[in-house]
Amino acid sequence: MDDPPFVSVVRPPPESGLGLASWMREIAEAARATLAKPNYPDDLPRGNGETILLIPGFLAGDWTMHPLRDFLQHQNYRVEFAGVALNLGPTKGLMPHLEQTVERLYAERGTPIVVIGQSLGGAFARVLAHRHPDKISHLVTLASPIRFPIATPLEAIVKLLAPLHGPDVVSLREEIESAPPVPIIALYSKDDGIIDWHCCLQDETADCINVEVSGAHSAMGFNPEAQAAIAHALARMARTSNASE
Repeated sequence: MDDPPFVSVVRPPPESGLGLASWMREIAEAARATLAKPNYPDDLPRGNGETILLIPGFLAGDWTMHPLRDFLQHQNYRVEFAGVALNLGPTKGLMPHLEQTVERLYAERGTPIVVIGQSLGGAFARVLAHRHPDKISHLVTLASPIRFPIATPLEAIVKLLAPLHGPDVVSLREEIESAPPVPIIALYSKDDGIIDWHCCLQDETADCINVEVSGAHSAMGFNPEAQAAIAHALARMARTSNASE
């Protein structure tokens, strides 16, 4: 008997609170956060010039990651965009492009890099860690769904774009769902209006940690609480890495 077809997304059930209204709230929150004046507390842990690759989420591009880039640069990290104008999902050339970017940054710096992914970008970051564990030191994911099928009000758009996706979607699912071979901290929010936050939770171990923050899915990189959590996550993983050397 043939295996049933892989279903990546489903329409949220009514009791989830996800739908057109939550999507509109997300758009409003993202607009508000974009216009807000950045606030960088002086008491957050700082980096030592480590290279961080930022991967944007679904229907987003590098341009949406500017506030997070500015925050991380203020915290003394070297930040690189992924070179993604618009993330339409696992299109045929996207993963090869991201892999080449990881390889290039590793070659330039000579040390493993950190990867931070927003939403779907974090799911792709997990794939990259499976394929290049020697070139990635650790991951931070921001409201990234890793449990399928994913309940989201964007279900119709995902299915509309499905013909553009590559043939290896099922293998990507396996790499996304399985624990990466590098330390990872996953931020999630129960206020998420785009995906069911339960889809973001990983099975916790010493190297796989979930961290709850408040705020909207779309504004995770703008959110001061999330930014502080990212700074602490990076510092924690750096300490762990140094202790193991």
